[in-house]
Amino acid sequence: MRSELMEHIWSNRLELTEAHSVSHLGRILNSLLAAPLTRFVLHGRDDHFAPFAMYAGEEIIPGATVADVMEQEFGLDLSEDAIILVETRSPAGSDQISPEQLGQSIGNIIVSLASFEQKSALMGAAFTDDDWAVRSLGYTGNRFGKPSLHIH
Repeated sequence: MRSELMEHIWSNRLELTEAHSVSHLGRILNSLLAAPLTRFVLHGRDDHFAPFAMYAGEEIIPGATVADVMEQEFGLDLSEDAIILVETRSPAGSDQISPEQLGQSIGNIIVSLASFEQKSALMGAAFTDDDWAVRSLGYTGNRFGKPSLHIH
């Protein structure tokens, strides 16, 4: 998934979505994660594609983070702790997803984000704040913060 992001970008298969066209997955992740969420849809049919999310601060190619690439390719100014969500476009009028599929996607995305945070903390790379995974879930120290309402 992550390794294919650049391929999707350079083949013009990714489209930035507007805030008013938020999917069920995007709405739920936005309510769970305190970090800003920017949503993209993938054009074309891909039966094996699963939605995924990445921190904008992740290095996607040597020397460039997702935020760097998104600024260059889409003109977006994203903070390092922003989250990029990539999903497929639902056919018109068929925004139906089973609760099981939705739950599995949410679980996979949260585990993926937490795994990246854990690897970054162990390796001392990418992020300097070891608490981003916890912060992205809304924890801000001694109290819980308000989830972000920011969707691009």
